[in-house]
Order: sequence, then C-alpha cells, then structure tokens
Amino acid sequence: MVKQYNSKMKGLTSTVKIGKEKIVMDKGRLSKDLGIPEEKNIPMSLINRLIKVENGEMFVHNGRERKMTPALKKRLVLARTLKGFKK
Repeated sequence: MVKQYNSKMKGLTSTVKIGKEKIVMDKGRLSKDLGIPEEKNIPMSLINRLIKVENGEMFVHNGRERKMTPALKKRLVLARTLKGFKK
C-alpha cells in the first residue's frame, strides 16, 4: 500500500493495487462520514444496516440525522467487501 498526500482533500489517500487495477481511497473517509473515530472499528451490523438505506433517504446514527449519498453507499459496500476478506 502506498500513502500519498492529496492536496484537494487536505488529507491522506491510500492507493491499493488489486491485480492490475489501482484503487485510490481517502483514509478514514467512511469513519468521518459516519462520525465514528478512526481508531474504532465500524461494526459489520452497522454497515449491513446502512447498506439497506436507499440513496437520498435520511437515517439516524449516533443521534444525528444524515443523508445517504451514492458515494457513502459505495464506501459502505467496499467496507463490507474488505471486512469479509480473511487475514
């Protein structure tokens, strides 16, 4: 994994190479979107519950109302996929 500085987002990004494809991800973006500290793991039950929410719908997490966006949905699906891999 290669870490690089992304001046547009003002934060770290990670580049992961899977096969011939390179995927660039914002480090901690899903945690930031959900209001969960990066040090804590996001529970699989929360990920599965939020994936069921349709795009544009509002949901409540940690007492705050948030809107499901296509980007957030993609991050949740990727998180579920990556958590499913065995170490």
